[in-house]
Amino acid sequence: MNTFDAIYQRRAIKAFDPEHRLTSDEEKKLLEAAIQAPTSFNIQHWRFVILRDPELRRKIRTEFGNDQAQMTDASLLILMTADVKA
Repeated sequence: MNTFDAIYQRRAIKAFDPEHRLTSDEEKKLLEAAIQAPTSFNIQHWRFVILRDPELRRKIRTEFGNDQAQMTDASLLILMTADVKA
């Protein structure tokens, strides 16, 4: 796939099956792909926090997520953090 195909074919998914669960192999594959993203000066100043606790996900949805169903319904919720002083 070329760059323009990827840009024009991307989709923002808003509805998820709350019963679906990714396998640990699928999670690993996604995270391994994510860490391939380039960073300035190759400093990898990001960290991924996987949020599995349903109660914590509900709290985040209510208090910080504008009550977006994706926060609780998606199979995987990853909080991405960065060291902005890196």
